[in-house]
Amino acid sequence: MPIDAVPRLLCVLMLPLPALAAQVPPDFTEDLPAAAATASSAPESLAAQAAMLAVPAGTYPIGRDDAAPDQRPAHAVTLEAFRIDRTEVTNAAFAEYLNALDLQVKGPFTAGEIPENAGAQAILLREGPYGTHIQYPIIALNDDNARIGHDGGRFVPTAGFADHPVAETTWAGARAYCAWRGARLPTEAEWEAAARGEDGRHYPWGNSPPDATRAYVNRDPDATAPVGSLPAGASPVGALDMSGSLAEWTSTLKRPYPYVATDGREDPTIAGERVTRGGDYQWDNRPDTLTATHRNGFSNEPSQGHRQIGIRCAAGPA
Repeated sequence: MPIDAVPRLLCVLMLPLPALAAQVPPDFTEDLPAAAATASSAPESLAAQAAMLAVPAGTYPIGRDDAAPDQRPAHAVTLEAFRIDRTEVTNAAFAEYLNALDLQVKGPFTAGEIPENAGAQAILLREGPYGTHIQYPIIALNDDNARIGHDGGRFVPTAGFADHPVAETTWAGARAYCAWRGARLPTEAEWEAAARGEDGRHYPWGNSPPDATRAYVNRDPDATAPVGSLPAGASPVGALDMSGSLAEWTSTLKRPYPYVATDGREDPTIAGERVTRGGDYQWDNRPDTLTATHRNGFSNEPSQGHRQIGIRCAAGPA
């Protein structure tokens, strides 16, 4: 990324906190050109793209009348065919994207410890202390729960966490990663259709309550699990980790049901919280929050990184 791109971004990234809460999300795909993903530079990301699962066109049940108020009313949404990632995006895959940006950042540094003298473009990788946050980064690599560092030449996943789901990305950062890979974030209706299928089940695997073979939960913030490690939790289309592990960003603004794709909730230029789905391993890890219909995720401010939120990309049919 050229250095002269930084001043343009500073106007967006460094705003007073009240303004930040109401700002239009930055479009990193426009402001930060990235080198194309190739077999040598992005093997993990291209493998995930190739392994995407087909979700057929159809009419899918959305929401439940016997659940939390924000999941009501139960209704049907007709969707075109699309594809969705089999697993959540990994630390190794997201590091490929950061390397494609060619950011002028000084390393080495370990995950969670970006030094103050890491360079002007390090603002794109750093969030402020809780309660004083004023910037909108791609990912918060200065957070203790980040698992991507820099070896002095490239961004690299922390040893032992390459195949774990990437956390601490902002909504705009997640959106930019998927776009770079030739995909996009799923709408919350698409996410639910891929997780729940056409039969109205409560969980990706059916109606039986979660257990340790189907949904990964753990109160330890340092203890994520490798993606796809619980095949018994597969959804009807074969997607894994859609209950537990990390919650997942969707493209959708947090608005009441019924879901209407054309009412503005899918506009990426509108400020506001975005829906996360799937529950998570640490906070929303109860049976009622691990359902395929739960949509009131814990702490989903889009301009911040979160230890419990990750990414799953979607795309049109192959």
